[in-house]
Amino acid sequence: MTQGGQFSLSIRVDERDAVVTIIDDGAAIPNEVLSRAVELALSRRFIERAYTTRLALHREDRSSMPPLTYRSSTRRRILVVDDSVDAAESLGLLLVQIGHDVQIAHDGHAALEAARMNRPHVVLLDIGMPGVDGYHVVERLRADPTFARVSFVAVTGHDGDEARRRTREAGFAEHLVKPVTVETLRNVLERFPG
Repeated sequence: MTQGGQFSLSIRVDERDAVVTIIDDGAAIPNEVLSRAVELALSRRFIERAYTTRLALHREDRSSMPPLTYRSSTRRRILVVDDSVDAAESLGLLLVQIGHDVQIAHDGHAALEAARMNRPHVVLLDIGMPGVDGYHVVERLRADPTFARVSFVAVTGHDGDEARRRTREAGFAEHLVKPVTVETLRNVLERFPG
């Protein structure tokens, strides 16, 4: 990774598997080296909280590394709103990697201003924010005919029938539970008009 690039690693665990997602938007660590680093990290005992190892990077590795490719999809303007800076930026980075234009806001007031200035196609919105929460952001934007065609997606830590009913009644088109995978994002965005 070169200076100015960003690197993120997330792990999602379900009943049977752990899914590790790594994104490097700098000059890139060669895939073989990155894969080996992940293997080393996951082979450690869970009681070991940290370790250091050195992996050699060779210039020829960079030229042989295949480019990242994603299946083609319609490029959209997407507003990501979450009061967790890390969550918002990680989600934004995933969206940029799959080819979308992304703007990030960290509270409801900033979300309303960003939406009015940039006219997003899709708003990925955390529900539980202090002050103006996600429900109120959707309510205010839906009251403006300018946003009649905007798709709102709840991105929340809450699941279950009651949580889904509330987001549906509030005007959200989709209800996603954190953490959200690249594949889930891609599938949801493909359902919306470009």
